[in-house]
Amino acid sequence: MYKQVQTDSKIILNGSKSFVSPIATLKDEYGGICQIIKDDHCYVICLKGENNYYSPTSYIFKEVFEVLKYLPIPT
Repeated sequence: MYKQVQTDSKIILNGSKSFVSPIATLKDEYGGICQIIKDDHCYVICLKGENNYYSPTSYIFKEVFEVLKYLPIPT
């Protein structure tokens, strides 16, 4: 189960290999890491892959939903 932890300062996105600063970080007991980033006035959920790069996912699981409820509306 994912739990919100201290937000990482920056991550690398897969594909573009660019650095971004996450809004929130969640980790699970199996080593999974989820980052919420902001892009074009939207929140994007990214999961860490085996190569240590993050890729967007279309799934909003319950733990992410709980964090999103308390974030300000992206502008």
